[in-house]
Amino acid sequence: RDWSVTGVQTCALPICYVLSGVNTAASNYNSLQVSLNHRSKDVVLLAAFTWSSAMDDVSSPGGTGNDNTGWQGPMDSHDLHLDYSKSSFDVNKRLVTSFVYSLPFGRGKHFASGINRGADALIGGWQTNGIYSFQTGIPFCTNAADIGGALSAIGQRSDLVGNPYPAQFHKSVSQWFNTAAYAQPAEGTFGTERRNDIRAPGLNNLDFSLFKEGPVVERLTVQFRGESFNALNHTGLAIPNANVNNPAFGVINSVNTPGRIVQLGVKIKF
Repeated sequence: RDWSVTGVQTCALPICYVLSGVNTAASNYNSLQVSLNHRSKDVVLLAAFTWSSAMDDVSSPGGTGNDNTGWQGPMDSHDLHLDYSKSSFDVNKRLVTSFVYSLPFGRGKHFASGINRGADALIGGWQTNGIYSFQTGIPFCTNAADIGGALSAIGQRSDLVGNPYPAQFHKSVSQWFNTAAYAQPAEGTFGTERRNDIRAPGLNNLDFSLFKEGPVVERLTVQFRGESFNALNHTGLAIPNANVNNPAFGVINSVNTPGRIVQLGVKIKF
């Protein structure tokens, strides 16, 4: 009469029912990765580009990216393949470039190498640095209501009834996609929209700095720093409203990144 089972058991002798669940998922990832690395006396340059595709039917046990269901489960538990699409963290194109460039002016440099120390204090010791990042947005899909809870659906999607990006359509913060392409499904029917069929806004960011460094006395060097984050002041747009029944459907009303930030500083080395 000793029982040892895994899962949830409900017993009423002489019959015992054992209920158990299995966590399964399917995924694949393919990519092309290219990098460039250059080093010389005055220049350090590193560039990396990735072109990839990540596919799955669930992206994380706890949800990730713009996924509004996460661990809760598929839309239709009787047809898991309906959720197989772009991963919620998929970024299909990403470019990151960084550089350090010591300007070739001043004593010991290519230009004006023989100037006196007073002039060198003005034109020598300059350095520029930067990191540029570009990537496409991560996927998401619209969502709708499970009317009356008839389906017990988790993450009910909309019906796709048109083209999200018809000819001559231009994305904007007031309409990121053609909202007329989506509709509320009828009661008791699952939405026909594919999971993660739209992409949120991407990233386009440059961080730039300009340094001026020079000796003050023996073993004491002062560095003046001017740094700008998001130097080009590109707005990092957030995901648009994805609820087909919301009056703000398709509208972007928030940002992910702040505007341009500029800071000045002094660094003393000894």
